[in-house]
Amino acid sequence: MKIFFKAVFAGIAISTGGIIYLTLENHIVGSFLFAIGLFTIYTFGFNLYTGKVCYILNEKPRYLLTVLVVYLGNFAGTAGCGYLFRQTKLSRLVGHTSELVDGKLSDTLFSTFIMATMCGMMMCIAVIGFQTIKDSVGKHLALILPIMVFILSGFEHSIADMFYFSMADAWSSKAFLYIIIISLGNLVGGNLIPLALKYLDDPKNVSH
Repeated sequence: MKIFFKAVFAGIAISTGGIIYLTLENHIVGSFLFAIGLFTIYTFGFNLYTGKVCYILNEKPRYLLTVLVVYLGNFAGTAGCGYLFRQTKLSRLVGHTSELVDGKLSDTLFSTFIMATMCGMMMCIAVIGFQTIKDSVGKHLALILPIMVFILSGFEHSIADMFYFSMADAWSSKAFLYIIIISLGNLVGGNLIPLALKYLDDPKNVSH
């Protein structure tokens, strides 16, 4: 339950970043401020699916259950925020959110998967960079820059999209399918760099 509730708060944090992004017309500023979500998550030790998947290769199989619990908690947090915000003055953003969601659902599944995979890579850089870089400035640049890149590039983040779909009240069988594809893409992308490093660090794969 502790893992789940920390994931719910992570969903709330991502939703906060999503609202900031929707509010601002300047996409560069919006992408920068969206990073408040990830900053909150790693400052307070909350659980985010796209961060947890980066460690799958180094964990035991039972870790997948933790990832699933985090995923469900993130969904609860983002869906709750999305539908709650619809009942506030933030409802003025519903039209803009619907346009954003329509654009996501009009993409092909293959394109969506690739865009999600790239987002997973950016999240891996942000999460592992923040946790391993010692220099304070470097840590926060590692946290912010990949977030800006994935937003400005239009890469797909499953947890943020859960919030947008909820804010737009756009859930359907097609929307769930897209979220599943995006989630899988985030998982694959989040493990590409760790997989490459694992291969390169294996002495058997070092050519002399």
